[in-house]
Amino acid sequence: MNQNFSGILNIILVIAVAILYFLHFSGPSTPDLAVATDSTVVEKPIVKAPTDIKASKIVFVNLDVLSEGYDFLKDVSASAQAEQNSLQNQYQTKGQKLQDDYMAFQDKANGGLLSDNQIQAEQEKFAKRKDELDQLQLKSEALGEKIQARTEEARKNLTDYINEYNKTGNYNYVLTYSEGPLSPVLLADPSLDITADILDGINSQYRAKKKK
Repeated sequence: MNQNFSGILNIILVIAVAILYFLHFSGPSTPDLAVATDSTVVEKPIVKAPTDIKASKIVFVNLDVLSEGYDFLKDVSASAQAEQNSLQNQYQTKGQKLQDDYMAFQDKANGGLLSDNQIQAEQEKFAKRKDELDQLQLKSEALGEKIQARTEEARKNLTDYINEYNKTGNYNYVLTYSEGPLSPVLLADPSLDITADILDGINSQYRAKKKK
């Protein structure tokens, strides 16, 4: 379940992807004429010079460190894991007991040990117990939706904090970096890592909120 949670979290915490263009073309304004090896004349396509883009200030947040160190996420994960374990244990225990009792009921019914009224009464009880199992299943599904909502809350907390943080930093891009194979960033200069600042800030906010 932690992997699923991390997986969801890895997807929705991606803030921005920076693409830097370093292209420069020079040459006359008129098309060049090149002579091919077979003596035919080939006209080169016209390529416009790229727009001059000023240097950008880029930093990144390490998603792996953030996932492990953000207290809000740790609390959500621990709470969800405990609730899921409880639901799973209840479902397995009640499900196994229902199966055993139903098999015993069938043996008695097939052996002629129960009257029609007793058979009907027992069947109604089994139907009610089956409904209880179905409710546990629905609670498990609802838990997944709850986790998704809390994960979205974590993403919003992060982006809101970074927006405030950037009022002083004035960065053009704040990327997320992960060592996973799906990370859009293949190389990150450690000097551009602001994870510690972000983690300290959002944890401070969360701890203050918990005290209220």
